[in-house]
Amino acid sequence: MSFLVVTLGFTLAISSKWAYSYFGLSSFEQIVYHIKVPLEGTNTQFIFGWMKKCLFPGIIFGLIFSWTNGFMAKIILLFCCIYGLCQIHFFSYVFDQFKKTDFYDKNYIDSKIISPDEKMNFIHIYLESMETTYAKKEDGGNSNDDLLPYLTKITKESISFSQNEKIGGARVLTGTGWTTGGIVASTSGLPLIFSLKHKFCKDKVPFMPSVKTLGDILEKDGYNRVFMIGSDATFGGRRSYFDQHGHYDIQDTVSLKEEGILDKDYHEFWGFEDDKLFEFAKEKILSLSKLSKPFDFEMLTVDTHHPYGYQSKTCKNLFKHSLSNSIYHTDENLKDFMEWLKKQDFYENTVIVIQGDHTSMAAEYIHDTYSSNYDRRVWNTFIHSRVKPVKEKNRDFTTMDFYPTILAALGYQIKGNKLGLGTNLFSDQSTLTEQFNADIVDQQIKRKSDFYRSLM
Repeated sequence: MSFLVVTLGFTLAISSKWAYSYFGLSSFEQIVYHIKVPLEGTNTQFIFGWMKKCLFPGIIFGLIFSWTNGFMAKIILLFCCIYGLCQIHFFSYVFDQFKKTDFYDKNYIDSKIISPDEKMNFIHIYLESMETTYAKKEDGGNSNDDLLPYLTKITKESISFSQNEKIGGARVLTGTGWTTGGIVASTSGLPLIFSLKHKFCKDKVPFMPSVKTLGDILEKDGYNRVFMIGSDATFGGRRSYFDQHGHYDIQDTVSLKEEGILDKDYHEFWGFEDDKLFEFAKEKILSLSKLSKPFDFEMLTVDTHHPYGYQSKTCKNLFKHSLSNSIYHTDENLKDFMEWLKKQDFYENTVIVIQGDHTSMAAEYIHDTYSSNYDRRVWNTFIHSRVKPVKEKNRDFTTMDFYPTILAALGYQIKGNKLGLGTNLFSDQSTLTEQFNADIVDQQIKRKSDFYRSLM
């Protein structure tokens, strides 16, 4: 019995530390969210890593301490549990639930929005975990290797907001540091922080019912709307969000197999690789362009997902780390896609936004490859914006600021230039992290807010 108790304790303790490294967890709020939402379509490769790095060492410790009596085994289990809960920031999360804040009440804005007379098409490209760290040092990043030659080039040629004079980007705050959180932040101006009491994000269950999002606005203005990803959209609540806010035509592994575009048994990485994603995107965008209404095409890549990325047959093995090769190949795919877009007759009438969904969760890769004191930010590039920025560089902002900024790029006028907790970066209005210290903003949005929960 002592063996089993000790094994359980050490396995839990080691797992807590391993999880934060492997999954690149940013907060306990992220854990709460993924406990609550569907996990269909999860890449199960991590199970083998967990068994090797956590379960096996736990068994070894269990054998070492198998001589202990039942009481000592329970003490070991208790200390291991406390250690594990500290590692996942459980106690700080609990304390925050007893601290009320009126930050949302004071700073959440639901402004009047005036639609443009001439509607632009919109292509929104979320590049999985794309952060400025991957740019070369001389361009503002922290890489010795030229991982993103094309993205760097078009970013320099386009509008790109930065915290300095070089390539920079958006801060990631609590509730925005994973895919669904990052998408929600950049399309609603809010972090995604569910309480433990919140209902599961399943079909027919409301997902932020009182929040007006980018999808809601574009649906009202008659846009044809598509969301395309190389995995199961159900994972992480993405299907619920895009269905309930904009009624998007969701193109994922499930729908593409139903339509016969993918073989029923096809599965690579999380579903299908980016080589296919970009080709499917071309076909879908072409069909959308032939319709009478403007289109909103949202897409999310997957090949640069932690911990090691995915390397297709066409991916070049140029660098030491596999994830570096995946990043470089994503850049190649993006170049091919963008050069194809440039040849289309609707290109000039299309606003294109390229951004990371969040900073990378590949903790081991980041720590082994880049400087620990580098200010990691989310990449952003705005092409064909209808407006010019008052101040493009030396700004401090978060991914929540992308929401009103995207609308402004499409030609929408926003009263006061604020929506949600976001600020239109094309304007001269200060963002919340420019008004307050970023740590203060992050601290406040984590605390209990009746107003915020009323939106959920």
